[in-house]
Amino acid sequence: MQAESRMNTDAARTLAVRIEPMLLELITAHERLIRVLEKHRAAISSANARALGDVVREEREVLERIATLDRSCREILDEWPGGVTVTALAGMLSPPEGPRLAESAAYLRALSSRSRTLQSTVREASESLSAHINGLMRQVSQRLSHAGTYGPGAKVESRSSVVSGLDMSL
Repeated sequence: MQAESRMNTDAARTLAVRIEPMLLELITAHERLIRVLEKHRAAISSANARALGDVVREEREVLERIATLDRSCREILDEWPGGVTVTALAGMLSPPEGPRLAESAAYLRALSSRSRTLQSTVREASESLSAHINGLMRQVSQRLSHAGTYGPGAKVESRSSVVSGLDMSL
């Protein structure tokens, strides 16, 4: 019985040694994501199209990195018979490894929660900005449609010739 417990502890320690660096990389990636999301929100607030383009590219890169790291972590954790969570793995380890791993997992959960909240905020701000721009475009098309230039879908339609001119003679 004691030998089996020792084997489980050794296996847990081996798994922890492999998972901890990835966990730290995930923490770094989530911290970066939070910074990028805050820049995204600021770019929307200032209606800075160039900054929006840059921040969206950066956000996509960070999210891809997080997905890759998360997939790798899950693969390692699934090596444990029946699978294991980082918190459960930390509980199998004695100090200092166990508490350090548990603290990292808790911090990552907090960062993940914060990034989900920010993503929701950015999504709502984007939808609001999009609705505002659509409203502006509808107003423009309504104002210009008296000349028959714009049709109902705010598409250019030329139903009739619009004759206009400017007298340049003096």
